[in-house]
Amino acid sequence: MVKPSPRTSGRGAQDEGESLMKPSRFPALRRQPALDESSGMHLLYVDESGDTGRAGSQTRTFTLSGLLVHHAEWHDAQASIGRMRRRIHEKYGYPPQAELHASEMLGRSQEHHGTKRGQRVQSVMHAVEMIRREKRLTPLRVVIEKAACSQDLICCAWMALLGAATRHIASSEGHALCSAPGLVVICDAHRTAPSAAWLHEINSQLELGGLLVDEPFGRDSKQSPLLQLCDLLAYLTKQTMKPNALFKQAHAHNMLRRCETLFMERGVTIIIKKKGALSRPPKRNLSGS
Repeated sequence: MVKPSPRTSGRGAQDEGESLMKPSRFPALRRQPALDESSGMHLLYVDESGDTGRAGSQTRTFTLSGLLVHHAEWHDAQASIGRMRRRIHEKYGYPPQAELHASEMLGRSQEHHGTKRGQRVQSVMHAVEMIRREKRLTPLRVVIEKAACSQDLICCAWMALLGAATRHIASSEGHALCSAPGLVVICDAHRTAPSAAWLHEINSQLELGGLLVDEPFGRDSKQSPLLQLCDLLAYLTKQTMKPNALFKQAHAHNMLRRCETLFMERGVTIIIKKKGALSRPPKRNLSGS
């Protein structure tokens, strides 16, 4: 992997040159920007892809993917997602009440919820494009190469993700309808959320006491359109790093291009690929050549 030159991503967050060593050695992440009264209350939805196992694991990376939204814009963002679901139902037949679950939509089954694989691929591409166009949503992701990271994967991933969210909130222009800073974290079920012990360590390093509202909590993704979109982004990110049989085919490359375009244009990406190293994703040749 070649580490790209430093670049400010998205809406002002910069994620270069930070050390992700032992939890007690996070000086760059401890120095969070000051939160003022213009920051506003945000909600962070988070899902994962891969597992945290090392021995015998079938995945070489662990990914956390999140969508950050100001609470005053939450209803408008949900309405935008609802319009997207109606469009993919009208164009591709995917039911509006069916869960957008990437591993099922892009799995081996030729039919899922009455739709062919090609229709589901188009539905996923349409959903990712909606996120790119929906400026109220800020995509964040952390990718850890497990073999190269000797630290606790959950703690390391959440440290990086919450640090990125904090920096984005601190650098945002705020919202006329809300000026009080805060962060509520919603995860796909409780297994994704950090435990109280992990959260205590993360909070002590990032000094989130004045920002984080309560502990991250889990929801059933079937009932949360935003968590379903996080699942899509986490799954596509995993396929970008190590594609399965479907994503090795030329016709599936457009999904990965669209996901990478989203993060390159206005998202935040952190890749932890070796001790003390943090970078943006490598450039990949998705043309099949």
